Amino acid sequence: MILKDLIKMIKIEDVENLCVDSVDTRDYPHFCDAYFCEGWHIAEDRELTEDELIQLGDDYPEVVNELAYESLI
Repeated sequence: MILKDLIKMIKIEDVENLCVDSVDTRDYPHFCDAYFCEGWHIAEDRELTEDELIQLGDDYPEVVNELAYESLI
């Protein structure tokens, strides 16, 4: 069984307070090193785990990119 099967699918609508890290201005506009470093699961009232943050980043790369850009302005 692969790790992805073990993690319950989280929708981006179910989280808030997402933060990104490793935003490098030299990598604009791609921000390929940026990743979610923290977030909050609304319904379960808890912090997201590292595995959940990785999965969210894989499932929603456009959100990582958008937040990376917004962190610079």
